Amino acid sequence: MRRKFLGFGFILMMCVSIFAQEPPLTLEQCIQIALQNNATILTNQNFNRSAESDVTESYSGILPNASISARISRFEVGPVEDIIDFPVGVDSVTGLPKYESRKYIQEGFTRNSNSLSFQVFQNIFDGGEWWQAISYANSQKRASDLNLQSVIENTVFTVQERFFDLLKQQKLLEVNEQAVGRSRDQLEKTEKMYELGAVAKVDVFRSRVNLGNDRTQMLLQKNAVITAKNNLNLALGFSPETSVKIRPELSLQPAINNPEELVQTALANNPALLEAEEQINSSDIIISRSYAVLYPNLSAFFNYQRQNEDLSLVYSKYDQNWNISYGLTMSVNLFNGFRDMVNIQKSKLNERNTMISYEQTKRELSASVLQLVDNYNSYLEIIEINEENLEAAKEEFRLAEERYRIGSGTQLEVREAQVNLTRAEQTLVAAQYNARITQSQLEQFLGNILKSYEED
Repeated sequence: MRRKFLGFGFILMMCVSIFAQEPPLTLEQCIQIALQNNATILTNQNFNRSAESDVTESYSGILPNASISARISRFEVGPVEDIIDFPVGVDSVTGLPKYESRKYIQEGFTRNSNSLSFQVFQNIFDGGEWWQAISYANSQKRASDLNLQSVIENTVFTVQERFFDLLKQQKLLEVNEQAVGRSRDQLEKTEKMYELGAVAKVDVFRSRVNLGNDRTQMLLQKNAVITAKNNLNLALGFSPETSVKIRPELSLQPAINNPEELVQTALANNPALLEAEEQINSSDIIISRSYAVLYPNLSAFFNYQRQNEDLSLVYSKYDQNWNISYGLTMSVNLFNGFRDMVNIQKSKLNERNTMISYEQTKRELSASVLQLVDNYNSYLEIIEINEENLEAAKEEFRLAEERYRIGSGTQLEVREAQVNLTRAEQTLVAAQYNARITQSQLEQFLGNILKSYEED
């Protein structure tokens, strides 16, 4: 009974362990995790909120400024001793006043001062600075939105790139493991043939060397899998050592025959290019703002103040102890050492540089799209060619083994056929996943990589 109970407990623990394991992550799940955890996205979301706050702040130039202040102070003067000329009469000859220097002592005194004031300042005209400030803040908010979108799309592409790279490295590891298996089988066959006297001892040594070389490549590929897994973890916002499993998936689009249309789509939708275009608009607004200092400034003010030595009278008898001042203020900047002229020239140069950068970005984007289309179509052809090569390599390896078994072939021919088979498998795997990564990068440049992964 005890053994049965222990056996049942062991089976139960195994079942719990199996069901407790999380299923492999799909590509879409990885993307959703990255959109929630990626540090770059979280940082740029904060920048975007800051740009939104700048829009609210930009309205301060036209809204009134109001303030209220209260003051309590005490003024103390110590005793003063001085020599003062006092009038003592009139000179009988000249008729002028006569003075006599006498010592004068003034006692110290203390005086309280209490006040309450309310002030309002309203900008009326400042050369257009206030509405240009609002326009600039809104333009920067739009640029920030586009930058955030670009960062999100870059993150989605990075996740896809590292997701498929991990699948590629895992698949290549399987190829290396199969190569090791073939080399091990070949070693066993060679050893048996040597025992039967069908081959020389050197063939056994060669088979062992081949197995060692293939095992070395397999170990190196295991390290490549670990590196790819660490890179995916970082893109997901996980620690590098997190144990993550992903579900194999691979879908490729047909060959692309409309590259020029894709270029136009990229120029219309790419968020990085749209952000650069918005920066041109911001530069134009900066130029307009730089001219604002050349116009007069007109503002209105209002000030209500209560003041008395007695604090209680400041906050009572509101019909007394008060004064009001209000009016208009106008100022004109006549000359400030060429600073205004320099700022205008700098803003114009900045706009020219922004336009130059924008045109260069357009050219680079167009070239990148065309290059990706060529790369993608080439990968599709490589896949088709290597699917045929793989079948031929399998048959070549089978025939080489058969010839070697019956003594009409050499071990060198078997090894060459085995290497060709492994290379064909590796080339096919690399081409398939490189094509999928290229497809993702093309979708990123076209600005539609998020369409399948945006949350409802």
